[in-house]
Amino acid sequence: MKNKFLNAEFGYCPRVKCERQIVLPVALSEDLSISRVKVFCPKCEEVYVPRGRFVDIDGAYFGCSFPGVFFQTYPNLLPKEKAVSYIPKIYGFKLYGLPGSKYVKK
Repeated sequence: MKNKFLNAEFGYCPRVKCERQIVLPVALSEDLSISRVKVFCPKCEEVYVPRGRFVDIDGAYFGCSFPGVFFQTYPNLLPKEKAVSYIPKIYGFKLYGLPGSKYVKK
C-alpha cells in the first residue's frame, strides 16, 4: 500500500491550497454495502468523493481507520506543513470579521 500511496494511485486532493497532496482511501462505515470508498487528504484532513476508477469500490474493504494506521506505520509520509486556509477577499480587501460578512467573529 505504501507503493500505491507513493505512486498516487488513489489520486490527489481536489483543493488548490493542498498543492496536489496524495490521498488515501477511507470508508465512512465498517459495514459492507453502506458507503463507497472516499479519499482522505492528510494535509487538509478532509474526506472527498474520489474521481475516476475508484468510485464503485466498497469502503468496507479499507475501513474507517486505514489512514490513521497507515500514518502511524509510516510517519515520515505525513506532510510537513498543513494546508493554507482560504481568506475571502474582494478586490484585495478581507471580508472576514467585518459586519455583514458571513464569517463574522463571535
